[in-house]
Amino acid sequence: MKGSVRLKGKTWSYRIDLGKIDGKRKQVEKSGYKTEREALKAMNDVIHHYNHTGEYVENQKFTFQENYEQFMAEEAPATRAYATIKKYESLYRSHLKDEFGPSYLFQISSNRIQKFLNEKSLTYSQEYLKSIYKSLNVLFAYAYKNKRMKKNPMDDVDPPPDPRHQKEYHFLTEEERIRIQERIATTNVQSAYYIAINTGVRVSECFALRWSDIDFEHRRVNINKQLRFEDKKWCFTPLKTPSSYRSIEVTQTFLDYLKALKLKQDEGRHFYGDAYKDENVVWDRREKNQDEKMIVSDFINIKQNGAMLTSDSEKFMARIIKKDCGIPFKFHNLRHTYATILAENGAHPKYVQAQLGHSKFEFTLRYYTHVTDKMGQQAMAVLESEVRVPYTITDPDGVKRGRMREGILIPSMSGNKVDVRFGSEDYHGELSDGESMDVWLDDHWMKTTLESNRSGWILVGIKTDVIFGLKVRI
Repeated sequence: MKGSVRLKGKTWSYRIDLGKIDGKRKQVEKSGYKTEREALKAMNDVIHHYNHTGEYVENQKFTFQENYEQFMAEEAPATRAYATIKKYESLYRSHLKDEFGPSYLFQISSNRIQKFLNEKSLTYSQEYLKSIYKSLNVLFAYAYKNKRMKKNPMDDVDPPPDPRHQKEYHFLTEEERIRIQERIATTNVQSAYYIAINTGVRVSECFALRWSDIDFEHRRVNINKQLRFEDKKWCFTPLKTPSSYRSIEVTQTFLDYLKALKLKQDEGRHFYGDAYKDENVVWDRREKNQDEKMIVSDFINIKQNGAMLTSDSEKFMARIIKKDCGIPFKFHNLRHTYATILAENGAHPKYVQAQLGHSKFEFTLRYYTHVTDKMGQQAMAVLESEVRVPYTITDPDGVKRGRMREGILIPSMSGNKVDVRFGSEDYHGELSDGESMDVWLDDHWMKTTLESNRSGWILVGIKTDVIFGLKVRI
């Protein structure tokens, strides 16, 4: 492709030779540039685009406002969820309309967008800034796809940091969980707590659960919707991503809790009689363009009189747990704690990903499997047992000792002695009375000595009825 520029009247123009099309030579001329340099740049942009795509695209006099209206009328209803469309409307009205609305698309540069986002970052959270960035990305991508402009300016705009990569969620220790459980034992939110800590569900998924979502036979909880407040009413809406639709495996103990909860709710229904509020109104928006009123009588999270609980209960939980337990609390901490418990006890990351419904594997690794003390201890124990390092140490009593090996105390082959098994076919040999070793108790190593008495073998200073089966290193 060849081109040239020329002065045409008081402005500059460029002409591009597109070659022969259908046997006829085709040329395109564009005028109205103030300087020769502007005309050359515009021409080179068109030639570059043509050489890489085979398409000739001109910047059109199409405003950002017109592009937004076309997207919302034609594209959004067919490809976006109701909640997403409402978010686009809010962001455009509050932030984008005044800044970009009257401008032609080709007039909006990458630098202008970057400056706009930088200014917003001084006022708004990273999560909200990310939403503004995404809406701009969607609208400019739509314009570029429809050939309204030669170049997408968002290609050169730096995305804000993803807040999900920077959040620090509080992992609830066993001691903290006990304190929380004692505090909420007499509240209506107790069921939501135990559901979340046993399944890792999001808050909107938790309060959408119905008894029909529980598969008692196969020990599964089916996640197929969320409960959200939209247009001043509570609605069932689609989940975040396709991977969010999942069947979560749960323990039998948790199912037994749910059965007891169901019996308690049935008793409440009988007690309240006609005053029982089991006709809870929600609006079904799970399908595109759907907005149907429905009556739900089998919500799991309810008040004693049957009235539905919603994700607003998260605020109540956070307040009482902070005030009475001194623990900073967000409902999402339960999801984080659930995943961390699985991870530190050896659950495969892919299994954790499936349970949580993460669309990307990296989310599971980054947010829900951080290193805890227990994971570190397990890792070091594996390394200690697998890696051989020759060394000799001297005890305070002057005795030289080589590398210690870990094993399990067992009866010896003769039956009246003690041995240590290191592996399926690897044994220490019968131990002598007075043999020194370390024993693993209460999550740490304790020094002890093997001694015999009339009742058998004991470990000095260790309170246990049976020594066989204890982990030792010797």
